[in-house]
Amino acid sequence: MGPVRVLELYSGIGGMHQALTESCISAEVVAAVDVNTVANEVYKYNFPSTPLWAKTIEGITLAELNRLSFDMILMSPPCQPFTRCV
Repeated sequence: MGPVRVLELYSGIGGMHQALTESCISAEVVAAVDVNTVANEVYKYNFPSTPLWAKTIEGITLAELNRLSFDMILMSPPCQPFTRCV
């Protein structure tokens, strides 16, 4: 069996990708998705060979998901909608 094929949603600067790498699990991130342009620039620097989609997850079509043929999803959704400064 080959490496686990991973889709990374809300990829940010690649924290989950780095954690996966450090876990020593045989895995390949087949695509990363984030809408934040600044985070995407850092992600591209950290993981230049990973395809990076600058879009919202709602913008991913079923056909695109099927083409990726992933086994696992990693994600680190934004906390801003759920945290408050009082």
